[in-house]
Amino acid sequence: MNYLNKSLALLFISSLLLSTTSTAQRIDIDKKALSFLTSEKIINTQFYYNNLEIDGEITEAFFLEKMQTKITSHSNEAEAKQWLDSYYEHKSTIWGNSFISELNERLNDLTFVENDNTPKYTMKVSVAWMYFGYDAGIIDQPAKVTLHVDFVETSNPEVILFSTQIKRAMGTYNKTKGDGEGKGPSLNRMRKAFMFGAYKFAQALKRVVD
Repeated sequence: MNYLNKSLALLFISSLLLSTTSTAQRIDIDKKALSFLTSEKIINTQFYYNNLEIDGEITEAFFLEKMQTKITSHSNEAEAKQWLDSYYEHKSTIWGNSFISELNERLNDLTFVENDNTPKYTMKVSVAWMYFGYDAGIIDQPAKVTLHVDFVETSNPEVILFSTQIKRAMGTYNKTKGDGEGKGPSLNRMRKAFMFGAYKFAQALKRVVD
């Protein structure tokens, strides 16, 4: 294959990857179904990890067990416990807070809060899939996350008013301290994926509320 053909092949592959990424990150929005948001100022938010898969089809429990064994073998049990404690902190607080903060920063007329049953409507965010990426020095791969989003009435959570998906939202490449690998997969890198998912979701919601 000559140089020109190689260049064209690389250009085609790059375009295909860009198209695939764009399609994967497109978020479906129904302005009519979400019209109730235009009359609201505050929306409750709840995060769920009930059916989480990690990397491929690995359950969260298996992933955590694998990481505990790996960190212990490369370091010690204390480091493994420290990473696990940090994981649960990110899961229960940091990832959700980062998602909500990014949403609120990007939207003008709507504010999201967490675990507050006062607002009339609730947004239920189910974390379905996470990929932690990696940092191998010369080559790195950002984290990605897939979120299922359901809007319901707070007083009647079983009836879904609208559902959509934030698919494989990809965080930024590793550029700052804390992005790379430590004793376990980078939890901060995953936080960036949640933030980018919120950014993309805010852009979609602007078609309704801004």
